[in-house]
Amino acid sequence: MAIPPEVRADAETALTEFCHQQNSSAEVADQSRCEFEILENHVILVERRPSFLNHLEWTSVPKAKFRYSPAKSVWSLYWPDTDQRWHRLSSAKTAKDLRVLLKAVATDTSGVFWV
Repeated sequence: MAIPPEVRADAETALTEFCHQQNSSAEVADQSRCEFEILENHVILVERRPSFLNHLEWTSVPKAKFRYSPAKSVWSLYWPDTDQRWHRLSSAKTAKDLRVLLKAVATDTSGVFWV
């Protein structure tokens, strides 16, 4: 089931603000960018970097997934392993506001998001 329009609009605002904060450093603007992709019932947060072989091409690495549950009206947070399988972050509870989970990504000390 798709994310309701009002929830999607709020998520897009929160994600845009989050990525803007992550991208605000001029020193790394040409080395790394935070972007997101909103899909049917989840959002993928990606880090974009120039390709190792061709610096004119950018690669995307998934960093976090936020899954929306319409039945409960909450978001949950997932991290990718090295095989790109998603695992729920046990230390982050579900949240009605995506900003709570974005803060969990930004303040993560385990290294599962920003290795």
